[in-house]
Amino acid sequence: MKKVIKAGIASPKVAGSAYLSPSAQVTGNVVIGNDVFVGPHTVLRADEPGSKVVIAKGCNIQDGVIVHALKNTKVTVGEHTSLTHGCIIHGPCKIGKDVFIGFRSVIFDSNIGSNSVVKNMCHIEGVDIPAGRTVPSCSNIDLNNASLILGKTSAKEKNFSRSIVKVNKYLIKAYKGKKIRTAKTHTHNY
Repeated sequence: MKKVIKAGIASPKVAGSAYLSPSAQVTGNVVIGNDVFVGPHTVLRADEPGSKVVIAKGCNIQDGVIVHALKNTKVTVGEHTSLTHGCIIHGPCKIGKDVFIGFRSVIFDSNIGSNSVVKNMCHIEGVDIPAGRTVPSCSNIDLNNASLILGKTSAKEKNFSRSIVKVNKYLIKAYKGKKIRTAKTHTHNY
């Protein structure tokens, strides 16, 4: 007769002011802060031994995002950061505060400095991106020296990033059924 042993997987900790879509999957040692929006079909996983995912307050994790911490690694997403549709953040990773990660970008074993913008469909692996930098769409950055030539994030890009956070804070209230005032919409071009 086989003996079944349960692997001690931690339970997620989710702030009461966060919104989790019914189709989102949050598994293991995941901590979700206040006013976080977790969109449909999102996967947040820290179920391997010694792994952890921390999503700080005010973040928005949009549709189809995958955040996964490997065994004995951690993924940290700083306050007011946007992880947009279909991006993958694979630990170990540290994403700073007020960062925008564009559609379908993949970040692995890297650190992204605060106030940075990673545009759409980028691949970043094994590097540290300094704070306040912009990674152009479709970039492949896998050497630390390559990150030194990146341009600084413009005021327009920073404002765009902040507008995404504001819209998703509106959505948290809307989905939770609270009475709210209409939010200003954002533009898609920067």
